[in-house]
Amino acid sequence: MNSVARKAWLFTATSPAEIFGGYALIDPQQDLVVAVDAGLARVHALGLKPDLIIGDMDSVDPELLALYADREQQRHPSLKNETDTELALLWCLEAGAGDVVICNDLGGRFDHSLALIQNLENLHARGVYGRIESASQRVWFLEKDTLIKSRQGCLLSLLAWGAAAEFANSQGLQYPLAGLILKPQKARGISNRIESGEARIRLASGKILAILTMYE
Repeated sequence: MNSVARKAWLFTATSPAEIFGGYALIDPQQDLVVAVDAGLARVHALGLKPDLIIGDMDSVDPELLALYADREQQRHPSLKNETDTELALLWCLEAGAGDVVICNDLGGRFDHSLALIQNLENLHARGVYGRIESASQRVWFLEKDTLIKSRQGCLLSLLAWGAAAEFANSQGLQYPLAGLILKPQKARGISNRIESGEARIRLASGKILAILTMYE
């Protein structure tokens, strides 16, 4: 296990064939690669070697798992408090990761997607940059000062999380945010647009969940 890894990649059971930022960004020599149960199938398809395979192993192919007998494996009981992904995140935190990408298609069960956002909030509270990446979306919590690099025309939705949030200013968005206050009870930050390939947002207060979506 690399205790000084800069970035960790968590492959869940529904990891897509490609993610928003691209799997090409993975550095097998420096980054942690974690297979969460059946996420091992995507790791294998990408030709990567997992630093850890973790979960209750209820959905991973036993024959595939046997191919990685030389890699660290943590088998947990199916009756437990934490989800497999949460256990993987805790392992990454212990390994010193400061940047975590959760690869998940954000389809299927909505409760699972919400649980992933709770995982992001936990990372955010610890000062760790975390995000969920599907094939067409990136989900994360904004920092006080956030630079977003993306293709022109991507949609950006911003949701107040837990309490009201106020923006100090913004650059590069179709709808400027300076002085805007968003509240959890009202969806008023949906479908902004990045006008060029870059946008900057500064928060004055509060917590904002950001969803960046490719838009053709």
